[in-house]
Amino acid sequence: MDVRIQNVTGTVTAVGSDALLGPAVLERIVAAVMQAIEEQKLRERRARKDTTVTSGITGDEGHTP
Repeated sequence: MDVRIQNVTGTVTAVGSDALLGPAVLERIVAAVMQAIEEQKLRERRARKDTTVTSGITGDEGHTP
């Protein structure tokens, strides 16, 4: 079966590469990055806590004058 197309009409819109990320997409990216930064900070705090030597007593708990 042969198909013939006599006329084709279309619309092509050229956009710059900067326009590809709309505000909603940028907000999602920023939120994901901020969450990743907070998770990294938490991991670093936990790692410091795991490698810090303490007396094992917090505040006045367990102390007798």
